[in-house]
Amino acid sequence: MERASCGHGHGNQYNKINMPKSSQLRIVIIGGGSVSWSPYLLRDMLTKPALSGAHFVIYDINRKAADKVHAFITKLARQAGFTKATFESTDQREKAFRGADYFIIAISTGGLDAMAHDLAIPEKFGVYHTVGDTSGPGGWARLIRNFDVFTGFARDFNRLAPRAVILNYTNPMNTLTDLLSRLCKAPVVGLCHGLFENLEFIKRLYKLKDENELSINYGGINHFFWADQIRAGSIDVLADLQRRIKRKSITDLLRDSAPDRMGFKSNREVADELFRLTGLMPYLGDRHTCEFFSCYITSHQNIRKYKLERTTIAWRRRLFRSRDAVLDRELAAKNLNERWLKRSRETAADIIEAHSQNKVFIDVGNVPNRGQIANLPPGLIVETAVRIDGNGITPISFGSLPPIVRGFIEPYALVYPMTVDACLKKDRQLALRALRLDPVCAHLTTQQVNQLGDKLLAAHRRFITSF
Repeated sequence: MERASCGHGHGNQYNKINMPKSSQLRIVIIGGGSVSWSPYLLRDMLTKPALSGAHFVIYDINRKAADKVHAFITKLARQAGFTKATFESTDQREKAFRGADYFIIAISTGGLDAMAHDLAIPEKFGVYHTVGDTSGPGGWARLIRNFDVFTGFARDFNRLAPRAVILNYTNPMNTLTDLLSRLCKAPVVGLCHGLFENLEFIKRLYKLKDENELSINYGGINHFFWADQIRAGSIDVLADLQRRIKRKSITDLLRDSAPDRMGFKSNREVADELFRLTGLMPYLGDRHTCEFFSCYITSHQNIRKYKLERTTIAWRRRLFRSRDAVLDRELAAKNLNERWLKRSRETAADIIEAHSQNKVFIDVGNVPNRGQIANLPPGLIVETAVRIDGNGITPISFGSLPPIVRGFIEPYALVYPMTVDACLKKDRQLALRALRLDPVCAHLTTQQVNQLGDKLLAAHRRFITSF
């Protein structure tokens, strides 16, 4: 599948020969005890012939969780015949990191107990997060409580594995990838599966047999990207949808889709409104897109009107318990369910294969703006197509965003880097100013924003040394 219109990649510090140095690749999963991520990412990599003989390090501060994933993936490898792969689980960082070729990060400092504060405290100020991991006060707090851990990672990456490529799955994607990109010697790319929801919808709507029949040009920031050119075979998708909405609600057209990775099916009321307004297809996951606008998530009436689903902490706890129970059942069974031998939709395995084998792979990535989005600030972490090969990670040109979309994104082009700057400078006042500028806080006075920020910082004080 072509995931970007024709354009020239813009060189940056990422484009340097950085091939793995040893015959056996050393791939480290940070947060390796996660039952939501690690079993799937490890399985995906085993299915790649070039990676099936790698040494996989499952690193987690929770050694018991890491050991469980280790037991599971060892059983899967044995059952599937991946006999060349080796595995280890550890809670010792230096042992895990030393000599790594690739790092995959999938953690959340403080876990769900900390995230509960990110949702509950903003509610007291009239901000009703649907997810709370990217923008607004929830995303602001999530960066700050992850900051010390990620700066520690960066120091150890540079010291123990300065050539290793870093793949970040942790939210807030934009600001944490920004932080790593500033501090790390090696290439960093932020990975998100939001685009897959759009691709799946287009594929199903136009009855495509394969994504290779689809061409799409997309750009923006994480969880807030836009497609300005889409072709499904010979069909101009945006023009076709514009015609269709004259006869039928686009909300109905967009309703038929696969659920996202968390199991949610968006009603697409926000997507409908934004498509009509801009003529571009936004990210179709309403529960993320809505969080960039004060109007959607500061009003119970609008939450009902736009049929927005809020992901509660209780729901997340049930989900994680159920996934953990599935792993326990699989470990107790004689043989794993055959479904475990099928690839997931994540692309970490493809990226590592392409880079390590000097093949070409094009996919969505979050990297600093070096001109790939012409009218957003240089250095801002933007989400566009990227080319991965033995030279590194090269962003592919999107072009310019139309004025109205640029207007939606520009506040975050200021807020996000300012918040990272505040953490690096240990400047509490600058952090609060960044929160004041976040559009989600537009309904609050400066005094209220300061109170909101102070309460979030107090709730997370055991994770924070910056302020």
